Amino acid sequence: METELDLITGQPLPDREDEPIRQAAERLLLELGYAAQDIRVEATRQVQGPEGCLEVRADLLVSSGGRPALLLRCVRGSLVSRERESVAAARLISDPWTPLALVYNGGDAELIDVASAKVSATGTTALPGPAALAERLTALPPHSPDPGEIAKAARVYAAFSFIQCPSHCSA
Repeated sequence: METELDLITGQPLPDREDEPIRQAAERLLLELGYAAQDIRVEATRQVQGPEGCLEVRADLLVSSGGRPALLLRCVRGSLVSRERESVAAARLISDPWTPLALVYNGGDAELIDVASAKVSATGTTALPGPAALAERLTALPPHSPDPGEIAKAARVYAAFSFIQCPSHCSA
C-alpha cells in the first residue's frame, strides 16, 4: 500500500479524522495560486496565558508579503462552533496577530475578520486568492495584542481547544 503524502509538505499524512478536509483546503489554496512556501502546515506557537503555557495550533497558516495573513481551521461539522476558537487562535498564533481566519469543513467556509470577530464571507468562494488577500491586508493594519487581549484570547482558545491533544504545553 502506497503512503499518501501531504500536498504542501510532502510528508506522510497523519491518521486523523479531519485530515481529508485539510488536504482539500491545501488543494484549494494551491489551485487559487498560493505558493507552497507561503503556507505553513500545523503551525504552532506557545503562549503564556492566565492558566499557564498554551500551545496554539493552526491547521494552515497562510502568509502574504511575509506577514501571517490567514489562519485556516479545517474541521468536520458545524462552522459556527469553531468561529470563536479560530478567532482566538488567530489572535495568538503570531505577533502581530493574523488578521483573517477561515473555518472550513470541506464543503462550506466562513471567512472571519479577526479584529471584529465578524463573518465577512461565507460559502465556497469565501477563501480569497493571493491578490485579494494582499489587497485586504492593506486595509487591515498590523495589530500587536496587549496583555489583556492575549489573556482573553488564551482563555477562549483553552476553553475550545480541549478537542485537540494536547492543548497545554508539555514543557
